[in-house]
Amino acid sequence: MPTTPIARALESTRRSFRDRWHDFGRPPRLMGVDVARGLAIFGMIGAHTGIVWMVAGPDGPDLAAIVQGRSSILFAVVAGISVALATGRGQRPRGEALRSARLRMAGRALVVLALGLALEMLGSGIAVILPIYGILFLILIPFLGLRRRTLALTAAAIAVAGPTVVALLRAVTLSGTGIPQGIGGTAVDFLLSGSYPLTVWLPLVLAGMALGRLRLDRPRTAAVLLGSGVGLAAFGYGLGDAFNGTVRGWLTGSGSVSSSSALSSSGVSSLLPGSSSSMRPDARSYLEQLSEVDLGAALSQAWGVTPHSGGTWEIIGSGGFAFAVVGACLLAARPFRALLVPLAAVGSMPLTAYTAHVVSFAVLISPLALAPGLASWDGDPAASGWFWIGCVAALLAACTTWALSRGRGPLESLVAGAAHRVDRPADSGAR
Repeated sequence: MPTTPIARALESTRRSFRDRWHDFGRPPRLMGVDVARGLAIFGMIGAHTGIVWMVAGPDGPDLAAIVQGRSSILFAVVAGISVALATGRGQRPRGEALRSARLRMAGRALVVLALGLALEMLGSGIAVILPIYGILFLILIPFLGLRRRTLALTAAAIAVAGPTVVALLRAVTLSGTGIPQGIGGTAVDFLLSGSYPLTVWLPLVLAGMALGRLRLDRPRTAAVLLGSGVGLAAFGYGLGDAFNGTVRGWLTGSGSVSSSSALSSSGVSSLLPGSSSSMRPDARSYLEQLSEVDLGAALSQAWGVTPHSGGTWEIIGSGGFAFAVVGACLLAARPFRALLVPLAAVGSMPLTAYTAHVVSFAVLISPLALAPGLASWDGDPAASGWFWIGCVAALLAACTTWALSRGRGPLESLVAGAAHRVDRPADSGAR
């Protein structure tokens, strides 16, 4: 029986779809990195929706505690790996390649920053991570030509010393106590003591860049990364709990309070908008105010282990956790390639997936609140869980369809186009 043109077209489409599914994520692309990035995105969505389904019994940790803080840190490490892969993989760029990489990084940074600011203007209540990434990409420009060892040592130095130095500066300058010369201000809060301080994210991204210079396509490298990540997480979390006198504080604690909150009890009212103390400096002398600073509490926060504390132990422990996840994803991508295609598709277009989530959150939850009951923080715990599952399912379906039919995500194409335009004069001159 002869086939019709429509039947032949449908069969060709099915065959093409199977071929694209079979070929998706193959070298030179590292599918395991995309899978890890996809997991980070879904973890951040879980933190935003407030998932509270128990996964270890009534006395154990809940899923929200597992994804809190660690998802964004995983995202930062994978971002550093992506930067390394885009700027030479195992070979650090030099000469004209380095100049081109720096120009393209600047183009990407400006677009990501603009996109992040636009998402913040939606008023969703989500601590949008993209603005700090725009700033980070600009800061990374001088680091693009460094050796792997230099990147690793710089990351370690910032992770160990950064939080303590910032805590000391905020203490001795009486930041948050209404003193005009204090370093506490809008820019400082955004870069050093907000939800995503540079002292946390810069070392993580630099560490990711160092990892990206390795041969991540080799199973042995992935296995070493998995083992070392587990060891680093145990070291950071274990010593962090011992240092802070907590039990599983890295999992169940709350570290969202900035270290500046421990500086002075008298400085609390000065932080309130419209308060009289915010309009004029404290009449007491500097030494009088300095005597009220709880330096021990500030330093304790700098060595915190709880999620979003910004402390050194959190950086070490959660950074090791991220290394282990990346290593596990690289190993799993080989035997389970066909099953992981949808998750890798989400990870291949992180800007698009993250932006879609923030926009949907603004429409459904806040501020438009078309379905505010979907994200339940203090009501039925199943509501937020089902909402998270719905978000995950929608992104898996949409991103897989787009990736297999169109390739690169729409916002990723926008960023790549901006990077190319910034570097176009060099391309034109080379011809």
